[in-house]
Amino acid sequence: MELITAVLSYPHSNNLGDPIQKIAAEQWIGTKKIESIDREELHIYKGPKVKLLMNGWFMENPSHWPPSSQIIPFFISFHLNPSAENKLLSDIGVAYLKAHEPIGCRDIYTKTRLENKGIQAYYSSCLTLTLNRSAFVSPETIRQGILVISPFERLMANGSLYENQKKSFLQQLIEIVKRPLKQKRYHEAMNHLKDYLMQLAEQVTWESQLIDKKQTTEFERKKAAEKQLKAIAKASLLITSRIHSALPAVAFGTPVLFLSDGLEHPNQKSRFEGMESLFPILKASELNQWIGKENQNSSTLVNYLEQFEREKKNFLKIR
Repeated sequence: MELITAVLSYPHSNNLGDPIQKIAAEQWIGTKKIESIDREELHIYKGPKVKLLMNGWFMENPSHWPPSSQIIPFFISFHLNPSAENKLLSDIGVAYLKAHEPIGCRDIYTKTRLENKGIQAYYSSCLTLTLNRSAFVSPETIRQGILVISPFERLMANGSLYENQKKSFLQQLIEIVKRPLKQKRYHEAMNHLKDYLMQLAEQVTWESQLIDKKQTTEFERKKAAEKQLKAIAKASLLITSRIHSALPAVAFGTPVLFLSDGLEHPNQKSRFEGMESLFPILKASELNQWIGKENQNSSTLVNYLEQFEREKKNFLKIR
């Protein structure tokens, strides 16, 4: 009997980057029947045995690791976040990862941390690089306008990277103390961005990658993610501080400027180690250096796509 094919789902996420990763996983697999399993409940899965694509950010509840024995994981584009590292790399966690090596890692940080634990790992980059522009717009679509998605949100009071995580009293207190400085930095960075945009003779559209999960269903959030991908595919330039806006843009051939203001903490910076080969990563204060420059994404994309194609064959072979 053939194994069920599954991808991760994010029913409680308010970040469109999560359904974007799910859309990429489904497109990459390409088969008609694909099940979904909540990333945060892999440990209690009791359904039929499945082969599960394990891509993305791990995880909000690291005590829920490792997954159920009913899951056969295929690790690619895996990110081990420092906030969850101690639990995911416990003795049990390391043994689990070693049992399913090699681990394809979304970033250099994850690759290094796993290798330090004796786990075979390689840099795969992110599965969202395999997104197909023609799935969202017609080949004849002319690129128009500058799209700005979620710049500097982590400098805003309500723009935490881990929007779904519960925070301790101490964490909340630290955030309150840091808030005035973050707000100052936010306004300075936004002024640099607006000054840059004023010098470009194109229409500018502003969007957020965050969405109110209390006011939307999981289905509606997926539709919103598809709509945002379509906007990225139509833009002549994307400016963002969100990885899962920037990487789909690379896949679509949309030029990207990635603004790193507010991403200095290891929990954040670890996520884009290695991505500097795909698009420029800069501070808002450096934007003026890009006036008049022809911004092109890296030509190394084809290397990642070839690697993903090889890995897809390995995934589909699992029986």
